[in-house]
Amino acid sequence: MKTNICFLMLLLAALTGCEKDVLPPHKSILVVEGWIEDEGFPVVILTESLPVSQEYTSLDNISDYLVKWAKVTVSDGEQTEVLIGKYEKGYFPPYVYTTSRIKGKAGRTYTLTVEYGDYYATAATTIPEPPAIDNLSIKKCADVDTLYQIDLTFKSKPSKYYQIFTRVGANNRQFIASYLGSYDGKVLTPQSTLPVYKGYSKTGRNSDYTPYFLYNDTLTIKLACLDEAGFKFWDSYSKNLSLQGNLFLASYVNFPSNINGGIGYWCGMGTDTKNLIVSKWLNENK
Repeated sequence: MKTNICFLMLLLAALTGCEKDVLPPHKSILVVEGWIEDEGFPVVILTESLPVSQEYTSLDNISDYLVKWAKVTVSDGEQTEVLIGKYEKGYFPPYVYTTSRIKGKAGRTYTLTVEYGDYYATAATTIPEPPAIDNLSIKKCADVDTLYQIDLTFKSKPSKYYQIFTRVGANNRQFIASYLGSYDGKVLTPQSTLPVYKGYSKTGRNSDYTPYFLYNDTLTIKLACLDEAGFKFWDSYSKNLSLQGNLFLASYVNFPSNINGGIGYWCGMGTDTKNLIVSKWLNENK
């Protein structure tokens, strides 16, 4: 997924302007960004929190805060596996812990344990049953004829929580949470049609961002069913984006976390994904 958003939280703290004489002493916190999907392998990204400073922190220095030598284990109660850390193109930051020796199954609970120096963090998540995307529709935006709006339709349940993710680019591996893409099933109709907005990339320029898609975009749309803890995190993140004009200002909300001994998220997801090229889809659905 990614889908890694806690790292953005670190940047928000690092890029906030403050006076030196009022800064409290900084104590690093372990930041965990992890997920496991139905029929997917676990992925975990670890960093340490950045100190609040009046000086700009370049993205080139972010690698200094990566945690590369931790012992990371995932257990489903019967099988326990140690994840391997490795550099992985297509993610930001480009270092993940993963394994192909344990695979997510809907209905099972997965416990994550992270050990690194003085850090010891744990979390647990359960993978819900995956939803199914019944239909996608694409149309030109009313005001800009070079941009396209996408909607998805699916059968929702009032007891479930949902999050839409998008991934743009044929070689990209990282899913970004769709803008305004968090939904409590209680507010949805049984047959729901939801807008799919492009996720905001942390490495892009804010002035270049648009929530819509281009004619030649190659993209993957993911509809995820989450447990309650995962939904609370992504819903808070979505609300934070909608309230802020600039992502690199201090956060207006405290992000909920299910990590004991750190901050961040460990999220089980039942998912359905659709791959498409906007131009090809339009030509095939004239």
